[in-house]
Amino acid sequence: MPDYGPYKRPQEIRFEDIPWGSIKKFIPPILIIIFVIITGYTAFYTVKANEEAVILRFGRYIETVGSGLHTKIPYGIDKVLKGEVKRIYNEEFGFRTEQRSFSSMIDYEYPDAKEEKLMLTGDLNCAEVHWVIRYKIKALEEYFFNVRDVRETIRGVSQAVMRTLIGDRSIDEVLTIGRTEIEQKSREDIQKILDSYKCGIDIQTVLLKGVDPPEPVKDAFNAVNQAIQIRDRIINDAEGQKNKILPAAEGKKEQVIKEAEGYRIRRVNEATGDVKAFLAVYEEYKKAEDVTRRRLFLETMSKVIPKCEKLYIFDKEVKGFLPILDLAGEGVKK
Repeated sequence: MPDYGPYKRPQEIRFEDIPWGSIKKFIPPILIIIFVIITGYTAFYTVKANEEAVILRFGRYIETVGSGLHTKIPYGIDKVLKGEVKRIYNEEFGFRTEQRSFSSMIDYEYPDAKEEKLMLTGDLNCAEVHWVIRYKIKALEEYFFNVRDVRETIRGVSQAVMRTLIGDRSIDEVLTIGRTEIEQKSREDIQKILDSYKCGIDIQTVLLKGVDPPEPVKDAFNAVNQAIQIRDRIINDAEGQKNKILPAAEGKKEQVIKEAEGYRIRRVNEATGDVKAFLAVYEEYKKAEDVTRRRLFLETMSKVIPKCEKLYIFDKEVKGFLPILDLAGEGVKK
């Protein structure tokens, strides 16, 4: 090779020229460091605050641990499966909520949703039912190992229960008064079936987002609902009038009864007093009959005579006194 001055071709490094003697002393510390790193990485794990973890040893369930820092047998002997046990999961039926950037949009025309929402009621009418199930994981080991696909199991059980409940009721019940009962009953039935499967799921709530008639008959159903609302309003107005009139009538009745009772007591007391007064007079009359008779006659005349407009006094010997009276005069009526 010619000499190029300061720019010379580097010499080739041969395997025999490597100083292995000086490098060998660094190999054990490096291996120890790698061993410690791998051991620490595979022996420690962290469970978040809203999670629990299931420990498997050679594929066999050992225990369930809560949140925090934990240790396990390293090198893949113990395997950790984590699950969010404090999170509320949603399953939507009859619609889907699509997330678009910072907003969400409800899609009622989702392909699978069309089959889910259409149901047959007990009176052979059709209804479109949209509902949501909210649930939590209550037993993580059951959730992982007892059922192959928990989500699909929940969806299948929910649809079976909801179709059964809708099929047992009329369209009017489903659209109006029966919704609360359907929500409560469906939650209980779904929870009972999932518990029999040991899915480890706790159903929090079942919420009917909407029950609507199919599109071709929606106008007719809306007209019926308006008629029902008018009927209910008229019934409520009538109930209000009844509640207003009946208490007044009851009060009037009680008033009349009290007045009649008071009049009865007053008349009885007056009659009792009159009887006692008569008996007292009678007792005096028996003691002096002539004097008492004269006194009663005079007292009666003193009350009657002042009320007479004309007064005629006849001798007791006079027998024909009619010609004397002016019967054709004023104040005389036939």
